[in-house]
Amino acid sequence: MSDPYGPLRLHLLPFLRLASLCLLGSVALFPIYWMVVIALTPTGFSRTLTGILPQGVTLENFRALFTERPMLRWLGNSVLVAALSSALALLFGTSCGYVLSRLRFRGARLLMVAVLITQMMPATSIIVPLYILFRDLGLLDSIEGMVVGHVSLVVPLAIWMSKGFFDRIPADLDGAARIDGCTRLGAWWYVALPLALPGLAAIFIYGFVTSWHDFLFAHALVHSPQLWTAANAIASFRGEYFTLHEMQMAAALVFALPVVVMFVLMQRWIVSGALTGGVR
Repeated sequence: MSDPYGPLRLHLLPFLRLASLCLLGSVALFPIYWMVVIALTPTGFSRTLTGILPQGVTLENFRALFTERPMLRWLGNSVLVAALSSALALLFGTSCGYVLSRLRFRGARLLMVAVLITQMMPATSIIVPLYILFRDLGLLDSIEGMVVGHVSLVVPLAIWMSKGFFDRIPADLDGAARIDGCTRLGAWWYVALPLALPGLAAIFIYGFVTSWHDFLFAHALVHSPQLWTAANAIASFRGEYFTLHEMQMAAALVFALPVVVMFVLMQRWIVSGALTGGVR
């Protein structure tokens, strides 16, 4: 017996899926839209908004952000710290991950569990020991101290991720390279790393975003305004008696733009397989 409601279901289900996706997308994008609305609102008028549309559009908040505040310096500090910390974490993580992937030694599994446990620990549990250590080493209130702190956040997961990528690369390729005269270090550099480029890009992006968005280490380890990162600078718009919401939202939009651009430019490296070209 044929279902009389079959054609209705056939046309109704795609509509319901599309409506659900639109609803979820609207919920996810509305905070970003509201940030844009507040950033384009004249200073002091965001509290008087009565609807979802801006009342009087102005770019004065963005102009004041770069003329009255050293936003370019703060963005430069963020780029420098994020790039250095992600590059160092990538170097340490890939070298350790390659060793754990290729060498078999007693305690390797225990070492991997220890690395995983350090990743599970919250950053708040290590900030006080790091503060004391950096104070004794003279690394407080410096770019170098922030870089070292961010590397400690990224390296554990970088080791796990890189080990997974190297495990997918046949070890026979390393053996063939060593037969041709490469050392183990040469096989890692000339064979394993090129084949794992998509994975390395994912690790670098993870480290960059983690460092870029960090506020705890930037706030605890750096006190001089000229060394602030953009994440720390956004919090400076919140005062004791009032908050510059409009300029703060403008700074948040400017702060989010570099990461969005980086994702757009490197998305093909993230989604492509780690063995693309290697197996061929």
